[in-house]
Amino acid sequence: MQITKLEYQKNNPNRVNVFVDGKFAVGLEVNDVLKLGLANGQEINQEELNKIIEQSNFGKAFNAAVNFLSFRPRSEWEVRQYLTKKMNYELRIKNYAKTKKRPHNSYSIIHDSGDVDRVIDKLKGLKLLDDQAFAQWWAEQRSQFRPKGQRAINAELARKGVKVKIKLENEAELASKLLAKKTFTSKDQAFRHLLSRGFSYDTIESVIEKAKIKE
Repeated sequence: MQITKLEYQKNNPNRVNVFVDGKFAVGLEVNDVLKLGLANGQEINQEELNKIIEQSNFGKAFNAAVNFLSFRPRSEWEVRQYLTKKMNYELRIKNYAKTKKRPHNSYSIIHDSGDVDRVIDKLKGLKLLDDQAFAQWWAEQRSQFRPKGQRAINAELARKGVKVKIKLENEAELASKLLAKKTFTSKDQAFRHLLSRGFSYDTIESVIEKAKIKE
């Protein structure tokens, strides 16, 4: 087999189309072309072609992950779930193109997570993925835009696969602000409201006592 043409993609000059024996074989990042040392007229065997295809899959997965992270910080679990679903979706689309059988709407379990693992490792190495930093960011967002107690925030983080536990130093302050936004007819009503927002019993009792809510 021979690489017969390397051509920049029209819609993405950072990617190159690789043609083998006159037929399109795969698309690669420019850096990957250089790293693999590919050139027009180069003779390659099936093992080398498989390596090129593997690098292409990794590049697409990595770019997809970076784009996913561009909207807001994510937990490692969120990125892993996104990539797994995306890769399985693309596999079903390719299968449909070959068999004309429509892909099932539900996502299947990926059998080879090697590319996903490599992407996760690279993102961590570039400091683009960090569950500790994500947990802190999530807590700050909650404190600023939708105040919740420490218990509720840690439960949300757990649902996103984050094992890090955060400690809110300003939990009492957040609870007091929530109480100030509403009028409560009883201490019990105020207690239930703060409890539903994930504040601890000690914090609730302390804040309600200071608020001097009339029965």
